[in-house]
Amino acid sequence: MYKQLEHYLKERASFDNETLPYIYKYFKKITTKRNEMLCSIGQTCKHFYFINKGCLRMYEIDNKGNEVTGYFALENSIMSAITSFVLQKPSRDFLVSHEPSELLAINRADFFKLIEELPEFNKVYQQFIEVAFIHSQMRIYSFLGMSGIDKIRWVIEHEPKLLTRISSKAVASYLGMTNSTLSKLRAKL
Repeated sequence: MYKQLEHYLKERASFDNETLPYIYKYFKKITTKRNEMLCSIGQTCKHFYFINKGCLRMYEIDNKGNEVTGYFALENSIMSAITSFVLQKPSRDFLVSHEPSELLAINRADFFKLIEELPEFNKVYQQFIEVAFIHSQMRIYSFLGMSGIDKIRWVIEHEPKLLTRISSKAVASYLGMTNSTLSKLRAKL
C-alpha cells in the first residue's frame, strides 16, 4: 500500500528506513468511486492526497455554469485543494475523484506536523508547491495567446496522458473550449 508513496518520497528527498514507517502511520487508505467529492465549493479542505491509483480533478463553475478544470493529478502524485488546505478558508474549487481511485490521505494537522519535524518531508512539500506554481504559470501564460489547436499541442507536449485517459469533456474544460471544438481540433492533428 505504501510502496508508491515510498518511491515518490525517495525520488524527492533522502529518507532513511526508520523515517518512512513513521510517515506512513499518518496516511490512511481511502478508496473512492468515480466522481466522488473530496472537497466541495464552500467546504474547507482538510486533507492532502497521494494517488496510488486513479485520477483527481480540481475544477470550479464559472458564472455561466460551465466547469473550468484547473488541474488533474494521476498516479504517483499528490493533490489537494491547496489554497483552502493551506489557508483553511472555504474552497472555490471542487476536488473530485475523476476515476475510481486508491488514495492515501493525510489530515492537515498531521501534514504540517511532518513538515515541522522532518526537513525531508518539508523538502517534498516545497517541491510540490514549486512545480504547481511553475505549471500554473506556464499554463496561464501559454494559454493566453494560444489558438485552440496550439493548446492541444501544449497538452500533447506537457501532459500527454490527459488526451488518452481523461474524458474529452473534462479535457475541453481544462483547455477552455467546448467538447465539440476539442473534437474538431483533434481531427486536424
